[in-house]
Amino acid sequence: MSDDIPVACRLSDAEFRKREATLLAQFKSALVASEELADGYAFRIPGDGSSFAVLANLIMAERECCPFLTFEVVAQPNMGPVIVRVTGPGSAKEFLKTILA
Repeated sequence: MSDDIPVACRLSDAEFRKREATLLAQFKSALVASEELADGYAFRIPGDGSSFAVLANLIMAERECCPFLTFEVVAQPNMGPVIVRVTGPGSAKEFLKTILA
């Protein structure tokens, strides 16, 4: 299904700059590690509530403006780290590299 969706952000330049200065900056500051995948990236954040809330807000926002992305979240036991895999078709990995990695 995601192969039919264009790899393009639906935000205007002003909206993207605002997202970059707020939500994307919060997510990047919470990052503990990132790993390149064949079709995207895996990001690790702490398992605390505030980091998880930032991740949830990011996923909700990005699903609206970048519907071609797939998000997979794994929360480790005992309040351990949370890992989110963000993947997509075609040039999605290069797109992710510019905004998240």
